[in-house]
Amino acid sequence: MSTLCRAQIKKDTALEITGKTKIFYMIAHPIDHVRSPEVFNPWFRENAVDAVMIPVHYRPDDFEAVWDSLRHTANLGGFMVSVPHKEKAYQLCDEHHETAELVTAVNAVRRDEHGRLTGANFDGPGFMAGVLAGPHEVSGKSVLLVGAGGAGASIGFQVAKAGAERITISDLNTSRATELADRILARFPKVNVRLGSIDPKGHDIVVNATPCGLHPETDSIPVELDNISSDMIIADIIMKPRVTPLLAAAKEIGCDVRYGGGMLDMQRDLTLKFYGLKI
Repeated sequence: MSTLCRAQIKKDTALEITGKTKIFYMIAHPIDHVRSPEVFNPWFRENAVDAVMIPVHYRPDDFEAVWDSLRHTANLGGFMVSVPHKEKAYQLCDEHHETAELVTAVNAVRRDEHGRLTGANFDGPGFMAGVLAGPHEVSGKSVLLVGAGGAGASIGFQVAKAGAERITISDLNTSRATELADRILARFPKVNVRLGSIDPKGHDIVVNATPCGLHPETDSIPVELDNISSDMIIADIIMKPRVTPLLAAAKEIGCDVRYGGGMLDMQRDLTLKFYGLKI
């Protein structure tokens, strides 16, 4: 039998879900916008890894109640966590990877053979590598960060680490925005961090780290469009739809728009290493 045939058989075998298949969840509310299964399952298949990622819908009021079932699911290798569960998952984890300790929110949880759950957060690193082109795009720049939740916090720390000159944080929850600003300043005291509005005027980079855009037909645009200028980078963490109302409007203005899908693509490799599935 040729090498090609053996490789094809091995590849096809990985498509079959059996009692030996390792399970991974993608947990969110709502669930229909998530892209993680679309990114992880092809990798499992192409690399003949006997695993599958399944989207699972838990409502916020039920999330804590199901936590023990996650801990006791013996063939569960881990799970991804999206809005609005990231902060609650951090509180419930037994241990935290250094990426989660900074932001007190997780987007990936690893389950070991004893049922202990370790949380990590690859939102910020994924954003820096997959949406922006690395720290050089941020160094010395002014950034408007809209959204101080789990993803926004992770991005805020990474932007500060990359040497942003100024970070303006805007969130409907003022206390959450204040807490994030204080934590960033405690870790990066040289960065000018302040609270502000959704007015992008005077900023080089605008980041939407809110869920606004998941439902284009009803969601409002999360920043003031009147003061967006064509020399700005406008980035959105929303992955589906790819073109959010914010990015569509920014593109019309002539801005350099950045799509959220790249964030997940880079998170995939970081998460696979965290799960012990990739060197």
